Amino acid sequence: MTTNKPSFSYFKVLVLGQLPRFTLNYFGTDFTDNYVESIDDEFRKTLKFGQLPLFVDSDGFRLTQTDAICKYIAAKHDFLGKSIKERAIVDETIAAVHDDVIIPGYKVGKGVEDKKVIDTIISRHFTTFENVLAENKFIAGGDNYTLADLYVFVAYHYYKHLGHSEKFQNKFPHLEALQAHFESNKGIAEYIKNRPDSGRGI
Repeated sequence: MTTNKPSFSYFKVLVLGQLPRFTLNYFGTDFTDNYVESIDDEFRKTLKFGQLPLFVDSDGFRLTQTDAICKYIAAKHDFLGKSIKERAIVDETIAAVHDDVIIPGYKVGKGVEDKKVIDTIISRHFTTFENVLAENKFIAGGDNYTLADLYVFVAYHYYKHLGHSEKFQNKFPHLEALQAHFESNKGIAEYIKNRPDSGRGI
């Protein structure tokens, strides 16, 4: 029986597509990465909620919604924490990064949100992540990296991509170390090097 490669579909902009792409590449997944220009009516009909991202596994299993995709992939690699408390913190971190960091950062980059929001997010969320790493080494506690660490890295990486590097300068050594750890991963390094530029800075 022929098994197809998994595939992932999203636009060239980073925003919500970067989280599954980083997750897939971190684990060295051999997958087809589809950079979509637009969604026509026929394609939209095939999407559960009429929107991207879309992940299709090798057995044809289809999944939408960024965080659901990332958690599905992470679960295959035992990357969601070993205890119920770790897994709860992973969920907490995923929600915070997605709703309170990535989306507002995107809106500021798009010009539809006040730039002052960035300072609030840095002082509130990134400072919190830095303090957690200073105390526990890993975002969810425990003794190893989880999807929570990857999400925080992606958020930190994204805000630098959005042009906020100066706001981080000499303030977050543990987040810098987290970034260095994930960017030393072969799959992630290749993804960052080869991903197309959306031309929109977001």
